[in-house]
Amino acid sequence: MLIKASAITNLTDARYFAAQEVHFLGFNLEEGTPGYLDPMYMKAIREWVQGPKITGEFDRTPAAVVREAAAFYGLDTVQVTRTDDLALLEGLEVILAVPAIAEIDAIRAIFQQAAATARYFLLDFTTLPNAVSLLLDNADDWKQLFATYPTLLHLDAPAPEIRKILDALQPAGLALRGGEEELVGVKSFDEIDAVFEILF
Repeated sequence: MLIKASAITNLTDARYFAAQEVHFLGFNLEEGTPGYLDPMYMKAIREWVQGPKITGEFDRTPAAVVREAAAFYGLDTVQVTRTDDLALLEGLEVILAVPAIAEIDAIRAIFQQAAATARYFLLDFTTLPNAVSLLLDNADDWKQLFATYPTLLHLDAPAPEIRKILDALQPAGLALRGGEEELVGVKSFDEIDAVFEILF
């Protein structure tokens, strides 16, 4: 199962997730957005970790600028939300992040349109309060979608519910989120530890 750690802002998170052998380590490089990390700090953090693919996360940045950033910073993967100029990223490993909505047909249409360029898809269900029931109530449809398009799910749910969703829907993986340190080098990973325990 693929695991992406998103919005990494500190070395504590980066080293923790690298030790868990996640596949992608994501850094928000979209200036002016919450969780933005100066690429200088991203480059410093990546010197301390080995294994995960270093992923630049972009929101509204034009694809041409994303491509330049990928080359300049030596990114392994880029995550984007724009689809209008997605074809300009051809040749890069691309994760297309899509805010989850209840209408699965609308999501399928987005995936179909982007499939020629996007290697993976990330569905963010964190803004939907009924995400778990939405997914499980329509499990067959979601499972079919995920069987066609490799998708990472981002959920705010307890570990046992995440396990149910993984078993029923069989997505390609999960997206987990980094966060602020309590003190420099100090942070509790209890909730994320619980998720990793149900994965392996």
